[in-house]
Amino acid sequence: MKFKSAYFKKIMRPNEGLYDATDPDLSAFEKAGGKLILWHGLGDQHIPAVGTMAYYKAVQKTMGGAAATSTFARLFLLPGVAHCGGGQGPDKLDALTAIVDWVTEDRAPDSLLTKAVDSNGTTVSSRPVYPFPYVAENTTGGSADSPSRYTPVRSTAEAGLTLNWLGSFRSGYEKAGHWVHGRWVVTPGKA
Repeated sequence: MKFKSAYFKKIMRPNEGLYDATDPDLSAFEKAGGKLILWHGLGDQHIPAVGTMAYYKAVQKTMGGAAATSTFARLFLLPGVAHCGGGQGPDKLDALTAIVDWVTEDRAPDSLLTKAVDSNGTTVSSRPVYPFPYVAENTTGGSADSPSRYTPVRSTAEAGLTLNWLGSFRSGYEKAGHWVHGRWVVTPGKA
């Protein structure tokens, strides 16, 4: 394997759309009243968070900008959190209640509370996380383990993030594979 963009494209193009889920056009989802909470640990050792940020920015571009996208989709980045949990940051969160409240009561989550718990299940610290591109900043100088010490601050680094993404964030390339008379057939995924 050669770590060059041409080689990446050679490997990925034949199956593009079959193994990825990167269509940024979420208009049908939005129109149906869908709400989406994405979260990613910034300490993820398996899947870099930059890919999720790149996808979210592609959704924003496709769906009319950051303000329009935030009416139905929000991204939360959890500092120090590893792949699906663990790591050095508070990794426990209740996104289910947040999404239910958003769908049933039209209360979009302005923050999610993350917690770190010890082996007995006791909360040892908690911090808020805010929708991308905002970050939690301890503006009081108090205990770093208390959520009341934090304020949302717009991250200029994340807000101005530009990426040269090798993958595809475009609509209409999805494919579906299925068996037809004993043969595997790949067809367009969208009608």
